This record gives sequence, C-alpha cells and structure tokens, in this order.
Amino acid sequence: MAHEAPRPARRRLLAAWAALRPRTTLALAALSLWACGSPPGAVPAKVAPELARPDAAAPSATGPSTATRAMPARTDGRLSLAEARAHMLTLINRDRASEGLSPVVLDEGAAQKAGQRHAEDMARLGFLGHWGSDGSVPEQRHSEAGGVDFVMENAACVTDEKPRDIDAAPSIEKEALERTEGMFFGEVPPNDGHRKNILKAEHKRVGIGIAQTRGSVTELPALCLTQEFIDPYGTYAPLPKQAKAGESLTVSGAVTGNVKFGGVSVGRVDLPKPLAPSDLNKRRSYTFPEPYQIYWPRGYKTPLPVEVHGQNFKITVPLARGPGLYSITILAQHPGQKSYGAISVRTVVVQ
Repeated sequence: MAHEAPRPARRRLLAAWAALRPRTTLALAALSLWACGSPPGAVPAKVAPELARPDAAAPSATGPSTATRAMPARTDGRLSLAEARAHMLTLINRDRASEGLSPVVLDEGAAQKAGQRHAEDMARLGFLGHWGSDGSVPEQRHSEAGGVDFVMENAACVTDEKPRDIDAAPSIEKEALERTEGMFFGEVPPNDGHRKNILKAEHKRVGIGIAQTRGSVTELPALCLTQEFIDPYGTYAPLPKQAKAGESLTVSGAVTGNVKFGGVSVGRVDLPKPLAPSDLNKRRSYTFPEPYQIYWPRGYKTPLPVEVHGQNFKITVPLARGPGLYSITILAQHPGQKSYGAISVRTVVVQ
C-alpha cells in the first residue's frame, strides 16, 4: 500500500521551501501470506491449523541491538545519521506507547543493513516501493544481509525518477523525520497500513535505513527512509544462500518463548531481474508470494512430516520447482491467537 504524502502547502511550509523540496511518498510492504482457512497442500487428519496473514517476524540472529538512548542533537535542529536513527526510534516508540504497546529496540544488524541498502537505492534513482532496482524484495534483502526474520517494511521517498548522489555524511532535518513518521502514524482506515505496521504488538525490533541526497542551489536534499520491523521468536540452523534445482534443504531450529511451532512452507518466484525506476514506481504494495507446499507435524496429512520434539523442529524439503528465488517460512502460533503465521522467512537463490 502506498499513497502520496501531503503536499507542501498542506504542511504549512514556506512557499520558497516548497519550490525546492522534492515531493515525498510513502509505501508499505503488505507482507501477507495466503488467505486464512485450510492451508494449501495440506488436508490434516485432525483439526486444520488456521493460517493467518503473518504480521510477526522471527528470531534475529543478526547482530547487536540497542534500546532507545539519549543522543545529543545539534542546536540547529539537524542530526547526524546515527542521531537520526535514534530520533526515529524515539518517534516510533512514542507512537507505540500511545496505544499501550511496549517499545521496540534498534536492530543495528541485518535489519538496518537491508533497510539502508533499500533507502539508498530509492534515493539514488528517485523511486518508491518494496522492489529494489535489482529486482530484490524485502525478505530477500534481509536474508542477504544475514537476517532470519519475517520483516515488514515501511518506506518513504521521492518518486520523480531523477538520479541523485547520496550524501555520505548527511545533516538531516529533525522535522523531516517527524513529518514522515507523522504521515505514517496519521493514516486513517482503510488506508492505514503504515500505522498498523508500527502498532503490531509482536514487533520487538526495528532496523532503520536513512539516505539523503546532496542538495544544490536549485533543490534541497531529498530524504528517503525505511522502517524494517522484525520479531525475535526462534533460533535456526543456517541455510545456504544458493542451491541447485532438485537439491534438498534441511530446515531446523527451535521456537522460543511462548510461541507454538506450526509448520514449514516453501514458496518460489522467478529469479529477480533489474527494474527501471518507471517500473518500480508502479509497484507500490508488496504481497508475500503464496507457498506451493506446507509441511506439517505428524498427525496431519502432509507430503513429509516435520519432526517436532518440544520446541525443536527439523525437516528436509526438496527444491522441486526448478530455478527461482525460494522462500523458506517457519509458521508458529502466538499466545491467545487461533491462527498460525510466519515468524521467519529466508530466501535461497536456486539455479
């Protein structure tokens, strides 16, 4: 889901400033799986697990994280990149607290790396969306950065398809960050996907990508950013980044806390190809590909049973659909919920 940001006049900005400022737009990765109900490819011998549109992400074995910390801001209202990330985290947690939710911590590992990659890509080419110029998608970028979580991405950028240079040491307007978070959180139904993403109770971590272009005498810098929300709910054995068609992968790990393991799903899409900014600007919302097979524990009708011992699970699955970008998803149930949703998505390039 994406929509045009309020025009500069509606932001009560000076006319001269508005003439220089590139217009910003927003987008949300609608990272949902399949419709609720009986899972495709599985007819259980007992009551079927119900599949949800998964909102939570899985474990983060992705590097250090830090909670909100006080960082000295410049007196001119401008922030360094590190200060800008800290301020955006404060804004996110302020908005979560307004609805009685616990704060998220800053993920400075894979989530930040993936988000920064995408923010710079959008800023450099002047587009908005969840596909990258190399054809990548959010869960792929997160996997390639070393992440193991299901990731939900908010994004904001300009959409004029104008190439720009990235400022390696930006001085970022504090108010620009506040306007962007305000646009995300100020949404109203039914077009409130960014707000809902910020307010997902299961989120525990967030990676923040921020890129700003170099300004000129005729144009102020363009600010682009991403919010990569993830949740730590398990630990997983590594998967290869690449494999060959017809091979099999062993998927194993353990869910943590109070979540209940559900199953393992496998999906496939064509290998990504480079996309032009004009094409990228037409692809605002993003829906996670539907799996072609779900594997359940013993007791359900499934082509192969997942071996489950307590919170641990293991299964070897075939990569049976030829070359493509495969997604390996772990399904689990949160306390108090009736359905199963994704807590981990990792991608594997299959040639």
